[in-house]
Amino acid sequence: MEDNPSQTAAAAAPTDADERASDPAAVLTIVVVATLALILAWVLPWWIMKARAPQYGQRVLVIDVGPRDVNGDVHEIDNLGHYVGIPPMGGLARLERTLAPVGLTGALLGMLLAPWMRRRSLRLLMVLPAILMPLILLVDLKFWMTKAVNERNPEAALTLTSRISPKLFGDYDVGQFKVATELGGGFYVAALAAALGLGLVFAAPLRLPKRHPTRQRESQRATLHHTVNSHAIVLLVGAGIVAFGAARAPARELLVDGTIMQALAAAHDGDTVVIPSGIHREHVVVDKRVRLVARPGAVIDGTDEGTVVRIEAPGAELRGLTVRNSGSTYTTEDAGIRIDHAADVRIVNTRIEDTLFGVFVVNGDHCDIEGSTVIGKDLPEVRRGDSIRLWYSSGCRLIGNHIERSRDLVIWYSANTAVEDNTVRTSRYGLHYMYSDHNVFHRNRFEDNQVGAAIMYSRGIDLTENAFSFSRGVAAYGLLLKDADDVFIVENRFIDNSTGLFFDGAPQAKDGRVDVRGNLIARGDVGVALQPLSRRIRFWDNAFVGNRTQVQVLGTGTAEGNEWSVGGRGNYWSDALIYDANRDGVSEIPYRSDNIYEVLADRFPQLGFFDTTPAAEAIDLAARLFPIFAPRPKLTDPYPLVQPPLTAWTRTADASAGGSFAAAGGGLLSVAALGLIGARTLLS
Repeated sequence: MEDNPSQTAAAAAPTDADERASDPAAVLTIVVVATLALILAWVLPWWIMKARAPQYGQRVLVIDVGPRDVNGDVHEIDNLGHYVGIPPMGGLARLERTLAPVGLTGALLGMLLAPWMRRRSLRLLMVLPAILMPLILLVDLKFWMTKAVNERNPEAALTLTSRISPKLFGDYDVGQFKVATELGGGFYVAALAAALGLGLVFAAPLRLPKRHPTRQRESQRATLHHTVNSHAIVLLVGAGIVAFGAARAPARELLVDGTIMQALAAAHDGDTVVIPSGIHREHVVVDKRVRLVARPGAVIDGTDEGTVVRIEAPGAELRGLTVRNSGSTYTTEDAGIRIDHAADVRIVNTRIEDTLFGVFVVNGDHCDIEGSTVIGKDLPEVRRGDSIRLWYSSGCRLIGNHIERSRDLVIWYSANTAVEDNTVRTSRYGLHYMYSDHNVFHRNRFEDNQVGAAIMYSRGIDLTENAFSFSRGVAAYGLLLKDADDVFIVENRFIDNSTGLFFDGAPQAKDGRVDVRGNLIARGDVGVALQPLSRRIRFWDNAFVGNRTQVQVLGTGTAEGNEWSVGGRGNYWSDALIYDANRDGVSEIPYRSDNIYEVLADRFPQLGFFDTTPAAEAIDLAARLFPIFAPRPKLTDPYPLVQPPLTAWTRTADASAGGSFAAAGGGLLSVAALGLIGARTLLS
C-alpha cells in the first residue's frame, strides 16, 4: 500500500523543536566548559576589597569574598571596624552562605539537563540558576555593605555622623580608611558559565532520529531510545543527588598513628579522630568538621611557640585533651586553643595549661566551652593573657569551667551568652565584660580576683546566685557596674571585698533599670559605693551585714536618689536599731545612714588614720545614743527588715555577724561620751 501524500507532507513539516539538526559535539562541549567554569568559580574570589588604614602604614589589607566564605585580612578589618561600630564580616549574609551550595548544585544539574529539554522555555528554566548566581551576589553584596556601614553601633569608640555610600567597583572612604573594590576572577568565570548556559537555551536540543509512522522497526528503535534517554536523565539527576549528599557518608573513627595532622588530612567531615595517650609535640590546625577525642593522658604540647590548636571548621569538637605550652607573644595572640571564624565549635573536658591565652574565640558564634580547666602561664599579672576571650562571638555557652592565674575572662561584642557554674580565681578581672547585651550569669564563683566582675556599656544582664568574694586591694571590687542598663542582681553573695558593689552611671538610659534584690553583702570595707550619677537603682530584700561602711557616696551628694525599699520591704542592716511592734518582720524605726565619723573624716582628712578603730565606732555610737547633732543622712530605708532574708545560696556563716555591733555597744559606752565631746569640739 502506498503512503498517503497528505500524511507524508504532514510528517515532513518541521516543528518548533525540529527546525534545526542538533550538533551533539558542540552542545556537549558547551556543557562541559560551562560545568568546569562553575566548579572553578566556586573556589575563586568573586569580589575583592582592598583597604588602607593609618594603623597599618603602607600595608594593604585585602578581603576576598566568594559565595561560600570570606577570606584574607578579616581579623584586621574587623578590629578596625569595631572602632567605628561596623559589625564583623563573619556575621553578615549567613543565610546566603548556607544556601550557596544548594545554588551551585542547582546550576550544575541545570547545565547537564538543559540540552535534553525539547522546549526552549524548559531549557531557560534549567540554566536560570547559573545565570542568576552572579547577579544575586552583586545585589546581596551591595545590600550588606550598605547595611553594615550605615547601621553602626552608636556606642562605638569613634562615631561617624555622615552616611556612607559603599561602592561595588571603585574607591571610597570610611572615616580614615581608604577602600578600593573590584570584581574577582570567580565572578568573571561564573559570568562565562552563565553566557554558555544562555547559549544552550538557543542551541538545538539533543534528540534521537525522527520517528516514521509507517516503519515499525524505526518506531520501536525510537521508543527504545526514548526510554534510554529518560533513564539517562534519571541517572543524571540521581548522580547530582548522590554528589550533593556525599558529605553525609557514614562517619569513621580514625586512630592517630603518626602525627595528629596526618590523621586530620585523611579525615572527612563528621569523622572522629582519636588521639592516643602520650605527648604529641606539634601544632594542630582543625579545618574539617571532625571530633578530636583524647584517650586518658593524651597531651598536645606546643613547645612554647605560637598557638597550639587552631580551629577553623564550623562544628568541630575537642574532648578530653590536655593542651599546654603555647608561645608568649602578644602580637600573635598565642593561645592554647584559638577558634577562628568557626561557629558551633565545642570544647569539652579539656585542660589548658601554661598558655598565654587559654581559649581565644574570634567570630565563633554558638560555641560551647564546658567542663574545662584553664591555667595561665606563671607570669606577673600584667603580662598574662586572658583565660577565655569571646570576641564578636554571640550565642556562646561557658559552663562548669575552672579558671586560675589568668588576666581576665573577656566577653566583648558577644550577645546572648550563658555563663554558668564557673569558678574564676587569682586573676585580675574574674569577668571583663563590654558591649554585650542580653547575657546571663548563674552560680559562678569569682574569688581572690582584683575585681570579681566589671560590666560596662551593656544592657539586659541577669546576675543570679553568683559569689563575688575576697577582692582586696586598691580599686578592688566584687562587682563594678558602669554605664549599663536593665541589670538584675539577684540573690548573689558579696563577701569580704574592699568594695562589694560599685555603681557608676548605672542605670544610664532614662528607661533603664538596675535592680539589686535578695543579695548578701557582708564583711566588706564598703558594702555599696555609688557615684553621684547613679540614681534610680532599686535595693530591697538585701542583707547588709558587718560592713565597715554599709553605703558610701563618692563625691558630694547622697544616695537618696535611689529606692531603698519596694512594696513595703526594705533591707536588713546589721547596724540598725530594730523595733517590730506588730511582728511582721519589718521594723517600725526607719534606717538612716548618717555616719558622723565619715563626715568628720571628710572635713579633716588626718582623721583617716583612725578609720575602723574603736575610736571611730565610739563617735558613731555616741551620735546615735545622744543625737545632739547629726549630719544629713546619706540614705533612708523606711522599712528595714528584722532578719536577713537569706536563701539556700546566700545562707552562710557570714550572715550571723549582724549581732557584733550590738554586742560591742556596751563596751563602747565608756568611750562614747569622750568621743561625743571631741566631735562637738571639732564641728564647732
